[in-house]
Amino acid sequence: MIGIDVAGQDGRVDWTAVKNSGKTFAFVKATEGVTVKDSAFAHHWQNMKAAGVIRGAYHFFHPQKSDPVKQAHEFLNTVGNLEPGDLPPVLDIEVDDEVDRKSVINAAKKWLAEVENELKQQTGKVIKPIIYTYPGFWEELGNPSDFAAYQLWIAHYTTHPPTIPSPWQGEYLIHQFQENVSGVPGVSGIADLNRFKELQQGDSGLRVKQLQQQLTDIGLYTDVVDGHFSDQVKSAVISFQTSKGLQADGIVGIKTWVTLLWI
Repeated sequence: MIGIDVAGQDGRVDWTAVKNSGKTFAFVKATEGVTVKDSAFAHHWQNMKAAGVIRGAYHFFHPQKSDPVKQAHEFLNTVGNLEPGDLPPVLDIEVDDEVDRKSVINAAKKWLAEVENELKQQTGKVIKPIIYTYPGFWEELGNPSDFAAYQLWIAHYTTHPPTIPSPWQGEYLIHQFQENVSGVPGVSGIADLNRFKELQQGDSGLRVKQLQQQLTDIGLYTDVVDGHFSDQVKSAVISFQTSKGLQADGIVGIKTWVTLLWI
């Protein structure tokens, strides 16, 4: 499943045209640091929903320029209340502002904790943010393992599958595989292209284990939670998809994944 991400300077977006071109999901920039709000965010956020595009918002993180908790509040205030069907917030970690690794890591942890806590109060659910980064930068940070419990959106161009920082053990949620693309239907400027990593029979790993636990919690899966996408997992996924009016193919694409998130 292919999606895009854009920022305000990329121009206006016809989200219906984006959806009609086969793009299922999109992320838009909401904030940067504590002072920068994307001028087109409100337009994007409303119209993505109206067009039926699965929407997500991201924050460009600055570990030094302003307090991470203030950055978190600015992001949350800009986005407003998340609604069922929205993607989790994204923390874009790709600059260090010339501070040491430990400071970057500690500041990012504060942002994540604040957003996660606020979302729990708002929604009553545990919705963990997504980490966006690229392999080289994570290596510069020393490959910290502190964030492996968060889903990964990895930027790695011209390479598939992407290189995944070691803490995630080869697991990722979304691959940003091409940047600054012109001519994307509905986008007057440029956009980045992304691919959601589906889960299906034969897969294994932490994401499958998380899926098994979700299906167990709602009473659709009664087998062992071992991280292997078995026949039983596929049957449980099909049952869930059928109950929600989704395409009942037993494959966990982004529609199924985000619907499970909000159960």
